[in-house]
Amino acid sequence: MDILNPHPSANLEYWFFKVNTGQTALLVDWICRRSIQAGELRISIHSPSRREVLFIPDLQLLAHGPVGLTMDRTTWDRGEVCWDLSLTPTKQSIRPQLFPAGHLGVFDMSLVSIPDVAFDGWIEHHGLKYRVSKASGMLSHYWGRQLPSDWWWVSANQFDTDLSLECTFLHSHLWGSSVRLAVGYLYYRDRLRSTLLIAPPARIHVSGSPALFELRASPLRGPAIVLKATGRDYASLGEGIVNTLTGDLEVWEGKRLLGVARGTAGLERRSASA
Repeated sequence: MDILNPHPSANLEYWFFKVNTGQTALLVDWICRRSIQAGELRISIHSPSRREVLFIPDLQLLAHGPVGLTMDRTTWDRGEVCWDLSLTPTKQSIRPQLFPAGHLGVFDMSLVSIPDVAFDGWIEHHGLKYRVSKASGMLSHYWGRQLPSDWWWVSANQFDTDLSLECTFLHSHLWGSSVRLAVGYLYYRDRLRSTLLIAPPARIHVSGSPALFELRASPLRGPAIVLKATGRDYASLGEGIVNTLTGDLEVWEGKRLLGVARGTAGLERRSASA
């Protein structure tokens, strides 16, 4: 399944991938703003060289989608950050929206994501090349009428055990009106199973600041999943969004610690005042 197929009727469309390897982490967004006929490549990188966010106009997005991204390869060969990476996605994809909300356009955005992708190749930053070998990351695509007013996003693939996690909690406008609803999802996979919680009917609550926050996802039955996150080296992605790819994360299921990610968790916050 190709999750990258464009949605030409959407006002706003994002395609992105994230990968960590050693001391280097890369998050790349292809952003199509059809309402104002604008396209942009946004590159967020942590490397031993520096922490940097780059914004590059890319008008071909409007007609062709993300030319530098397919389901099995992504490349960029110009400027201060370049890469050539092969992608090996798992068969597990998630569409965290209750039917028929996506078909009826209830929420601001629809999303499909592959939380487990293996990357191979290289990333170059200011002339220094970093090899990437079977590094864990993710691939995602979302589209709709507008960005949600605020969100928390957590994504981590490199833990001290076999674990992968993706989670978003946000407030979405209903049918583009001023009425907002708290919605979200939490997906995690360990050696035994994969689990997807969707809120509602599950409940998600976040407390704290980007530097230190806790997210609690409570299913209708069973123990809560608690994420304890510590962020550092945040940078602005514009539009009121701050992001780091080198956070720490603990994942708890009730009183059981499922895994710890040290310096490899993607943490992101958009505030409601944006």
